[in-house]
Amino acid sequence: MKITLAKLEHAEVLSQFFQQVHDESFEHDQLFSAQTIAELIRAEEMAIVIAAHQRAILGCGVAFLYPWNQSLRIGPISVDQIDRRAEVTKALFKATLRLGLKKHGVVYLRVSTQKEFRRVKKMGAACWGFRPSPNSRRVTDAELIMGFPHPSNEKKRVEAPLNSITRTPFATRIIEKIKESEQGIPYPKNYPVGCPQGTGAPMISGRVWPTYHSKGNYIEIENAAGAYPVEIIKEFKERVQKKGVRDLRLTIPVNQEEAYFELLSYGFSPVAYLPSWFLRGAHRFDCVKLAAGLPRMPREPDTFVERAVVRIFEELEA
Repeated sequence: MKITLAKLEHAEVLSQFFQQVHDESFEHDQLFSAQTIAELIRAEEMAIVIAAHQRAILGCGVAFLYPWNQSLRIGPISVDQIDRRAEVTKALFKATLRLGLKKHGVVYLRVSTQKEFRRVKKMGAACWGFRPSPNSRRVTDAELIMGFPHPSNEKKRVEAPLNSITRTPFATRIIEKIKESEQGIPYPKNYPVGCPQGTGAPMISGRVWPTYHSKGNYIEIENAAGAYPVEIIKEFKERVQKKGVRDLRLTIPVNQEEAYFELLSYGFSPVAYLPSWFLRGAHRFDCVKLAAGLPRMPREPDTFVERAVVRIFEELEA
């Protein structure tokens, strides 16, 4: 078995492989298109690790790349119906993980079953929080975010300030596992932070909301919001909620303690602690992910995901 990284010339055969092993229910059906695969590889938004034997593709591991903060999310691993299925799946996962740890500062994936959780935890991953399923009112539809320690490279993590955010039991466990960090580097003054994908819209007194993107009934607020971010976030939230949008999310550096509590009072809740998430120059900064419009937390969680989400939710708000 040979492991290689896909190139542009592999796009056609890769699309044929994904069509062969998946049906229309496949979440990432864009991989059925050779043109789309080529575009994503060319734009460095996706990497595909190939396991092959005698020119026949045995399986593929997909990784989603986010250049704005040099992170890599391990995506689906697809393997043909062969006897060595477990062996190929393991090899592809390890190869995709190595790719992320070698070339990217942050490596993570999302899991939804106890089996997946235990498997990646044994490989060194830590739970960073949960991702509510967009537009879902059920906690059981959420996914757990599992992150791997980033390697020491030229982009150094800056030590997080000691405050109400970083003192939470959930954040403390994550921070304690990070052995190396630089001290004395100031954290960003702007918030929220993220990859600019959307367009601005006039909001309060002529000030402009810079960037956000939406998909369906789901909005991610991104990048700095001018001189008065919290007021603009509040106004923006009120306006879109009047239009029926209830699911809003944003990410702020963990030094923004005052903004954090103001946002909590406006209906946001913490859902993840993201170490080394925001990249600025040669330094990385811890962030906390907030979401508004969360499903109601069950009083008696039943499924594995429900129990995990309730625990994360309680320990992040402690």
